[in-house]
Amino acid sequence: MDTFDDRLAFHQEVVKSDPQANPVKLLAYDMSKLIETRELAFRDVEAIVKTLSDRSAIERARRLRERSGLAQLDTLKNKLNSIAVEQAEAGFFAFKAWAETPAQGIVLTAHPTFSLSEDIRAVLGDIASQDDGEYDAQAEGLKKLPYLQERAPTLQEEHQQTQDTLTRIQSAVNLVNTQVLEFAKTHFPQTWTEITPCLVKVYSWVGYDIDGRSDIGWGDAIRLRLLEKHKQLRHYLDCCAAINGTAKFSATGKAAMAMLTDHLESACRSTKKDLTLFNADLTQKDNLVAAANQLTRQSEHRLRSTKPLYTYIKAALAGAQNDETRLNLLRLRAELRTYGLGTARIHFRLNSRHVMDGIRATFGIKAGSGDSRTLLNRVSELIRKTEPRAVNFASLELEPNTAHQQMILTAQIHKYIDEQTPIRLLIAECEDSLIPLGMLYLAKLYGLDNHLDISPLFETATALNNGGRIIDKMLSHDVYKSYVKKRGIFAIQTGFSDAGRFMGQIPATLSVERLQSHFAAQMAKHGMEDVTALIFNTHGESTGRGGHPGAVADRLDYVLSPWAKTQFAERNINLCHETSFQGGDGFLWFQTDTLAHASVLSLLNSRHKKDSGVAGGTKDGAEGGSGQDPFYIERDFSWDMFQTLSSEQNQLYNNPDYIGVLESFGQNLLVPTGSRAVKRANMETKTSTIDPRQLRAIPHNAILQQFGIPANVYFGLGRAANIDIDKFAEVFAHSDRLKSVFGLAQTAAARSNVFILTAYARLFDPGYWIGWAMSEQMGAQMDEKMGAQNGIHIARCKTIAQTLAHNPACSKMINLANVLKLDHLVTAKSFAKTDTQSDNSSIFLHALRLSIIMKMNLIAADLPVHAPSGLSRLDVLRRLQDFQTTQILEDLKAQYPATGTDTAWTKKLIEKTENVFAGAEGFPHLAETVIKPLHRATQLAHQITIATTHNFDAYG
Repeated sequence: MDTFDDRLAFHQEVVKSDPQANPVKLLAYDMSKLIETRELAFRDVEAIVKTLSDRSAIERARRLRERSGLAQLDTLKNKLNSIAVEQAEAGFFAFKAWAETPAQGIVLTAHPTFSLSEDIRAVLGDIASQDDGEYDAQAEGLKKLPYLQERAPTLQEEHQQTQDTLTRIQSAVNLVNTQVLEFAKTHFPQTWTEITPCLVKVYSWVGYDIDGRSDIGWGDAIRLRLLEKHKQLRHYLDCCAAINGTAKFSATGKAAMAMLTDHLESACRSTKKDLTLFNADLTQKDNLVAAANQLTRQSEHRLRSTKPLYTYIKAALAGAQNDETRLNLLRLRAELRTYGLGTARIHFRLNSRHVMDGIRATFGIKAGSGDSRTLLNRVSELIRKTEPRAVNFASLELEPNTAHQQMILTAQIHKYIDEQTPIRLLIAECEDSLIPLGMLYLAKLYGLDNHLDISPLFETATALNNGGRIIDKMLSHDVYKSYVKKRGIFAIQTGFSDAGRFMGQIPATLSVERLQSHFAAQMAKHGMEDVTALIFNTHGESTGRGGHPGAVADRLDYVLSPWAKTQFAERNINLCHETSFQGGDGFLWFQTDTLAHASVLSLLNSRHKKDSGVAGGTKDGAEGGSGQDPFYIERDFSWDMFQTLSSEQNQLYNNPDYIGVLESFGQNLLVPTGSRAVKRANMETKTSTIDPRQLRAIPHNAILQQFGIPANVYFGLGRAANIDIDKFAEVFAHSDRLKSVFGLAQTAAARSNVFILTAYARLFDPGYWIGWAMSEQMGAQMDEKMGAQNGIHIARCKTIAQTLAHNPACSKMINLANVLKLDHLVTAKSFAKTDTQSDNSSIFLHALRLSIIMKMNLIAADLPVHAPSGLSRLDVLRRLQDFQTTQILEDLKAQYPATGTDTAWTKKLIEKTENVFAGAEGFPHLAETVIKPLHRATQLAHQITIATTHNFDAYG
């Protein structure tokens, strides 16, 4: 490693005298020569990659420790007590209202970001949970664990990992409830047992999200919900056992606890039986009938609501003889309220096109009709007249339309599993008011309008720019307004992850904030002060998906700014905020009990902190006085910056060179990281192109990470600042909001390196390979002993160069790199490059992968000139230009097996021939010299794919 440090330092010095020199490319060339001379074997490369990966992973874990607040856990507890003191000063009822009103929600989602194995995540969680200098044993354990998984997790495995995470979150919330109750006991000793804390709610959509996937059937959802119900009932039973083990009760108290336990045990057995039958193969209709009949039959043992349990707890509280027993009972009551009959509340999610397909015929919607006033009035009238439709499991199984089937599924869960806990219905890519109104029609059709919270997702540019008008239209119709009033909640979802691919991360963030303010204004306009505004901000863990690199408070302030919260507060509208933690990367925040405790405390402290000096104007638009955030006071300047950023990002997304970088080669560098398939758009031919907005957010961001250029986060930053550099410097110095938003982009820019992109470009440059051949030829002329070996290498380089003659990848990458370099020059005027990651691990990893890919090309150059289609030397080299290594290896193994087939039987035939039968000997030479090293190199390249993501704190 020291040698690489020295070589890199030398090459970086060269740049000062040769502006076209690329230290990453030069270091990769050095490594390639060492591989060719066998001074650096693949096993050495693998050891280096593992060392660098471990180093980066440990740094990531230690950053997580600071970001979660775990290093200041006692401080976090004290902060929550301080907030409680402020609430208690207003009296018992004010304190009770605060403690029982959930202002923050935690949502676990499972987009395919399980790039790290469970074992790796467990070790990183332990490292993050240890004090400085106390994690040597964990670091040693990390050395034994491989980063590259054999396969991506299944849906069932994702669900299990989600449940494990929820267990730790529940424990953390329980600790918070304990702290609140103990505080209440001290300050309100006569009435504290009347409080049922519910400061935070917990949700999951894992197993219930069908947006972008078709592999989650209704049977999966029923089975998973029953599994969650059974697990939670077992947990409640464990709580009862723990209470009975230490409690002191009167006779009536003991009797109440006995009845509570009996009721839970009975419900647990019933749920277990339901689950067992739904675990069967439901494609067998006899199994389906048996499972359906079991779940729908009348049974006194089936528990469909927690309401009966509260009666027992109330009686047990009356018979409790000490405060410890009361405290334990109150914690159990708080859990019942927070989770109901599941480990978390659930979100179903589908796409707006599913809803449209489900309502088109009924509403008489024609192509291009949109949400016209005439159509919406007709829809409203249909909703008024709609009566609930009776459905059963046959309806569920035979329903062909996705939206209708999801509603029937929700109805069956509501009727037979949990009739009490509301379900959220998220609608992705919602761009007009017709979709939520249509969803309300479906909800009423299946008797769910009093149980389902419809939540349109605003994520596309169209939706974000018109969100305020869409909400206005929704509330302008009495049927929707009455529905929201009756539910007491108006829920919307805003998408940072996908919005970042539609319009760039920073413009998306500012558009989301603008929508949030319009949401508050529209609620006030339509007299919704008695309704809770619920905003679910869904984002990922990387900067490209709206994951702020700072602490939890920075994370929340980024997705829901203090100014946005003020818009609701000034209008006396209660606000509940939910934020997502996506996949394995997001689950790391709760990987251990202590991490979970710190993360939950940090979320609550941030949500309840006092935001001062942020309004920048009243709800009527008048500017405020001194001490307010200048980002909102200098509105013309802020708007100009937003417009500039939007324009720059739009140009980037329409740049054919940017599109080219997102195509085949970059996509094939990625590894499967989840159960949802990653769509690889238009990869059949080299001339095909993709629309960056059609590529899912995760692979979009992941490809940029693999080239070291998260440009959809930071591009245009400098130009936006430079529209008035003096004004920017003044505003930036005093604006927390501008620091929050631009701080995320600054981090992304600091962790980028355009030299990495241009180094990859040289893989596709015929001139590079020709130059290498000429260099080897000169060496051979100077040393005759090198002649024969160098001659082979020269021939290989010439062959590779010839296959690259018409490949546009090099020019596309170079052109994009030049665009990014110009952008960096402008950005550097306004922003210093600051980041906590100062070593060269990222550069080393990319240089190693470049040298590996070079070796793969040289290996492929030894293949036979003539072979079946797709397997000739020329074909394989061209396929390597797309990094189609997995398919190449499969084809090569099939065509050139290491051992031949048994042909001894042919000699027993009476009829003879002089022909030699193909496959008699196999192809051990090609298997050993080509296929085996290509396989090893592919694994190394993909190991580096995982390793590079530590630099960004997340995959994609």
